[in-house]
Order: sequence, then structure tokens, then C-alpha cells
Amino acid sequence: MSTSLPRRFRRLVAATAATALAAGTLALAAGPAHAAPKLIDDATFTWALSNEAGGGAYDGSCNFLSAGEAGSTGSSRPWTETDSFYQTTAGNVSIVKPNAAGDEVAPTWATKCLDRTGAPVIAANPASTSENKVVITDGEGTVDPAAGTATIQWDGAFTVAFYAGRTYWTATDPKLTVATDGTGTVTATASGYAADMDDPTQWTAVPSRTVTLATLAGVDVTASGIDITPTYRGVSVTTPAGAAAQTTTGASWGSFPQSFVDFHGLTGQSSYWYSTGSQRDIAKVANPIAVDYTVAPDPAPAKVTVSKTTIPTTGEHEITVTGSGFDPSLATGTRPPLAGKPVGTYVILGTVADTWKPSAGATSSARKAISQKWAVLAGDMATIGGPGAGAIELKADGTFSTTFTVSKSAVDAAPDKLANLGVYTYAAGGATQAAYETFTPIAFKDPAPAAVTSTTTLTAPAKLVYGRTGTATVAVKAPKAVAGSIQLLDSAKVIGTRPVASGKASFALPKNLKVGAHRLSARFVSSNAAVVKPSTSAARTLTITKVATKTAVKVTKKPTRKKAGKAKVTVSGSPKANGKVTLVIKGKGIKKTVRATVKNGKVVVKLPKLAKKGTYKVTATFATTGTHAGSKKTVKVKVTK
Repeated sequence: MSTSLPRRFRRLVAATAATALAAGTLALAAGPAHAAPKLIDDATFTWALSNEAGGGAYDGSCNFLSAGEAGSTGSSRPWTETDSFYQTTAGNVSIVKPNAAGDEVAPTWATKCLDRTGAPVIAANPASTSENKVVITDGEGTVDPAAGTATIQWDGAFTVAFYAGRTYWTATDPKLTVATDGTGTVTATASGYAADMDDPTQWTAVPSRTVTLATLAGVDVTASGIDITPTYRGVSVTTPAGAAAQTTTGASWGSFPQSFVDFHGLTGQSSYWYSTGSQRDIAKVANPIAVDYTVAPDPAPAKVTVSKTTIPTTGEHEITVTGSGFDPSLATGTRPPLAGKPVGTYVILGTVADTWKPSAGATSSARKAISQKWAVLAGDMATIGGPGAGAIELKADGTFSTTFTVSKSAVDAAPDKLANLGVYTYAAGGATQAAYETFTPIAFKDPAPAAVTSTTTLTAPAKLVYGRTGTATVAVKAPKAVAGSIQLLDSAKVIGTRPVASGKASFALPKNLKVGAHRLSARFVSSNAAVVKPSTSAARTLTITKVATKTAVKVTKKPTRKKAGKAKVTVSGSPKANGKVTLVIKGKGIKKTVRATVKNGKVVVKLPKLAKKGTYKVTATFATTGTHAGSKKTVKVKVTK
């Protein structure tokens, strides 16, 4: 069977093998507390204790870990498979070790003394180890990453057997504690048997006691877990009477905690947990501990909506208060009548101090109720007195709705008012839940008077000739003084803006309005719309007509049979015309056409030679343009040469 190791411990596997060579402690300072501790119930504890706890024994056997509490062998002898003492799972506890592929798997009776390559572990090589580890799941407690603290308790036991079981002991219900300064301990209830491998008949149960399995320093409590190597190197202890002396020289000298060593003075294992100068001292160094857990995110703050937050100063006014996000499971009562049950929230119309929240340590003197409701689950409404006593329903989805009657006179009459008036909520029944704490301010203010209606009237000519100006006048009337500006519009286009003066404004109509119909209107833009409303006039149609023209022709040089002549064409009209003129010369069976461009009402045209003597008609025609009407003129010219 393959068992996945907690994610954080995978990173420590390499460090586990190297702890005998180098220290691996953390040294991050915990930050100041600013949030409540987080409840956890899924913590996983993983530890290989030391390489000695998975190493070879000098009698050719090995040391190993077993899940659960082993029974009594009755004497100092090796375990046998038929004893059924060896287990890889027991409740929340399991034993794992890596295989050749590096996967953590449950060992068997046959493989418990093999390293990851399948070779037997041997005492002559301190680096030879099965790398077995104990894994305990479902630890419960609290962690506070902000404060750097943690308290986690596990339910379960594991047994540490040396020399194939000739001596063994059990650790039950380990507990991790971390303080704000980053120091900590792992404690457990230790039990076992006093044994003497030289005298197997010496076998006495050791009374259980609480011991410190590991002392910690520089612990970094994170939102997902803890990685830490217990303090070992450089730790000196007082050795039990009759035990080997501690060696305090060399790279690997040190010890497990004093109470742990004292306990093993009774089991006969003490010298396996501190340095004694043997070649296996490096295997005794404490291995890293990994703790994994999931911190639930903080509940989202509840939300309260108040239908009206600005209230007139006179009369009584009803407001509707709705709440959401008040998860009933987040607040449990600590006093009757709902002690130990979801206790809901108080919903209060009243006044509060600047610092009023119970979660911030504010006392009841920071909150003064004028009218109060209590939102609880439907089944508990009668318990707190029913609607007549202010009970309202807190639905299972965390929502509620209620109403209050608000009047300035009632607020003014309330005793001991505080600085801030509003609707506030907080956990009821002695519970403290920051997510329930909300405040919605309320103010008294009379509404501004309604704005008066204005009327805008436009007066403008109905018809204008292109290029001529005209005047449009606008008048704005209202019960109150008007201020602002007036816009003159040609359809949707603003063609002029003027300030209002005594309710009036006038506009010179643009000379360049195109020929055709224009839809004129005037719009009053109020500079104080809260007092006088804006308005727009009715539309008026302005028609722009084309300029009437008159064409004149004067032959300034008569043409002959041999020479061309000249004629001056003049097109009258204001503004002056620009466009095309066509001259047609007819007579004596001859017809000739000349075209020219009129600029600023005139043009000089070259007349062609005429082959025959006689009288000819010269007709000049000015073509209609977008702004000027067409016209023509005919004159006679006599060719004599």
C-alpha cells in the first residue's frame, strides 16, 4: 500500500538524512497579533524522530517505529511476527518509509529493517537507516500565523522499538505548543517497560508520565503548516544514574530534552537519545518535524442595508433593515437562554462610541440602544420571548429583515446618548464574532424644497434670405429667480450660448445657415437645478431662401471676323454670387458657346471671332447655386468688319 506523505515533509526528507551533519533551524520572528486564532481540525504530524530510530542494531537486528501502543512481551526479547505487536496503522497513526522510487509506503514485517534500496540497515554505518516515520492525522487546535502561536493536539499513539523490541516505549497523544517568541515544545504521554538487555528477566512497566519529546526554537507558524528541526545540537543534559556519560565535543554532540532522557533512564534507552562519543552519535540527532493543516479563511463580514439613512427632523419615519452574511454557525451563545447554541445577532437602533465593537474589547457602555431586535433561528424565537420581546428570524442562509420607527424627538429624549447615531449589529448571547459587527450611520436632515418648473419661449423669424442676419430672442420664466445659460439649437446642434440676463437672452442668427428648413429651439440650462428646473422651448421652423440675382452683360470689345471680343458679365445679389455663367452667341447661322466662372459677382469673358458681318444675340445665363438663384440676360452685338 502506498501512502502519500504530507507535502511539507517531502521537502524535509533530504534534511532528515542530513541532520546528523548540519543544523537546520528556522529563525523568523513572529509578527504582532492582529487577528483571532484560527481553529483547525485537520493537522498532520510527521516525524522520523532520529536516524537511530530507524537504524541498525549491533546484534544484527534493527530499531523501528510501530503504530499504536504495543502490548507487553513479558521480558526483554525480540518481537516476533506472531506477537502482532508490529502495526503500520492504528487509528489516526500510520508508519511510512520510502521505497526505491522515493514513494512513501507502509512497511511490512519483512521490510521494516530495510533501507530504500532494499538493503538491511546496519549498525556499523550510522547513515544506514530505514527512514521510517510516524504520521498522525486529524490534529485539532488553534493557530495564529499573525501572532506566531499554535496549540495542536493529536489523538493516537506510536511505539519506538530498539533492538528488534528488546526495549520499547510508547508516546501517546502528542501536543504541539508554539509561543509568540517562536519557541515551542512537542509533548506526549510516555509509557513503556524497564528493561535490561543483559538480563531479559528484568521487565517492569514504567508508570506513564508527560515528557517533552522535542524542544523548538525559531518556529515559523504559517497559514498552511510548520517546518522545524528540534533543538538537539549543543544541548547538555544530566544523565540518569548508571547511564553512559554525555560527550560534549564533536559536531554531533547534543541531546533530546531532559525529561525525555530522564524517562529513558527507566526504560534503559537513555544513551540512544544523547551523544555518548560513539560512532552512532550522528544518528541520534533529532530529525525535522512537519505539521500540515488547513486554515479556513476568515468569514466574510456581514452586510446590513438600511432603506433610509437621512431622516426628516419632524414626524415618525419607518426604516427597513436587511442583513446578509450572518452565518448562524459563527456565533455560539455563552449564557442562557441560548448557551451552546447558535445565538444570532442583536439588531439595534441606537448610539455608539467611536470604539464600540465587542471584538475590539469595547464594553456595553460604548453602546446605547434606543430600540432593539434579536435575530435568532426560527426555532429559538419563542425561547427569547417571541416577536413581542423583539425576536426576529435569522434564516439559515444568514439573512434577516426588520423595521424600526425613527423620530428625532425620540432620539433627543433618549438618555446617555453617544456620539454616533445609527443601526448597529453584533453577536448576541455573550458570543464575540467580528464578522457580525456592522454600523450604518443615520442622520436627521430636512429635504431641500422641490425645484420649481421653468418655461422657455423662443421667438425667431420664420424666413430669411441666405446671408442675411436675423435675431432670435429667448425668455425664461419661473416662480423663482433664474440663473444659468440659454443654448440656441439647430435641431440637435448648439449654434449659440448666452447667459441669462433678467430671464432673457438674444441671439444673432448665423449668416451661413444653409438654404432650407431649420428646426430651432432654445434650452435653458439652470445653474441651480435644485431650485429651478431646466426647460426647453417649443421648436420653430426657420426657412432660409436663396438670394435672388440679376445678370447683366456688357460687350466691352466687339468681335470681328478676324479678332475676338470681350464682354463683362455682372451678377447682382447680396452676398455676391459665385458660380458658373454660360454665354451663347447666335446669329447668321452661327452659334457659339463660352463658359466662365463668376467670382464675387463678375467675370470678363472672351468672345470668339465671328465669320460674318451682321447682328448677333449674346445671352448670358448664371446657373443656380446652393445659395443663389439663377438669372440670365440677352444683349445684341453688331459685327461690321
